[in-house]
Amino acid sequence: MTMKHTLLFLMLVMASFSLSAQYIVQDLDGNPIEDGDVISFGTVLAPDAFIKFKVTNQGATAINTRIEFVSASNADGSQFELCYGLCYTGLTIGESYPPGSDFIVIEPGMSTGQGNHFYNADAGDGTQIIDYVFRFYETDGSGTDIGNSLTFTYRYDPVLGVNDNQLKIAVASTVISGELAIDVQEDLALAVYDLNGRVVKNIQLEAGQRSINMSDLSAQMYMLHFTNNKGVSQVTKVIVK
Repeated sequence: MTMKHTLLFLMLVMASFSLSAQYIVQDLDGNPIEDGDVISFGTVLAPDAFIKFKVTNQGATAINTRIEFVSASNADGSQFELCYGLCYTGLTIGESYPPGSDFIVIEPGMSTGQGNHFYNADAGDGTQIIDYVFRFYETDGSGTDIGNSLTFTYRYDPVLGVNDNQLKIAVASTVISGELAIDVQEDLALAVYDLNGRVVKNIQLEAGQRSINMSDLSAQMYMLHFTNNKGVSQVTKVIVK
């Protein structure tokens, strides 16, 4: 993920959203976007600064969804692009997209199509961090907000460099049956996600060689989401046999 790292502020207790909501939001690699996430970029170049995403309906009935542009810091949205169904540029704080009373319908078990993304083209003064806060939510048939919200922050941080989004992690094997053996060179937070985007383990790791019990998990693929105290993250996929 070029020039990108994810900071899970508000602690990972906020991940309980994905356990109760009817939908999940993921990037196109299948990595979950959780309530409270901050996704940061050190570039305003397209498509490197794109957050490409999909929304998946995990429920048994169709849902209506929209995205609200909640707030911005050190920017006004005039150079931001949101594509959700259609593409919208020059966003207005407090507005939802699609605009008016429109919404995106997602049928049970289905995901939104290709092309949906968030993108900031505003470099500001080259020194200040720019934040944009967005909220996914469900609506009724008239487009009225009925809740089930997921809020995250798109951040442009001009001081980020290429080396800032690289963690020094060595995973002994990506196919495991009992213990996950890893070597980390700094203290990290580890969140283990299943294929539905649910957090099944939260672990604080101290630097050094560590062994994590995975024998209590079902046999399938999992995503290991490592994050350091600067918010830099890395995702590694493993298979539990």
